[in-house]
Amino acid sequence: MNTFSPTQSVETLLRVANGYSGASEIAAQVLLSAWNSSDFAVPVASLSLLDGDNYQHALNVMNLRYHGRAPQSVIADGDKKLSALYREWNHLEIQRKEAA
Repeated sequence: MNTFSPTQSVETLLRVANGYSGASEIAAQVLLSAWNSSDFAVPVASLSLLDGDNYQHALNVMNLRYHGRAPQSVIADGDKKLSALYREWNHLEIQRKEAA
């Protein structure tokens, strides 16, 4: 099992999310959910789209959040980078049903 720093994990998932691969969407969802879990969610089954190292990066980001740290806090220009990621992937926001 590889050990990655939180900084390395956030930066790697940002590259994947911006890379237009089959894993881009789930990488974005992991980061955006760690950034704002009120509006984004991680579909657990989709984690299987990540290769082994990127899956470990995703777990690292979730663990970072478990310990009370936001992903933007561990990288340079984190707020700017996560805001840009949000603009690219905001269509993934959770759609809430209206109250009856």
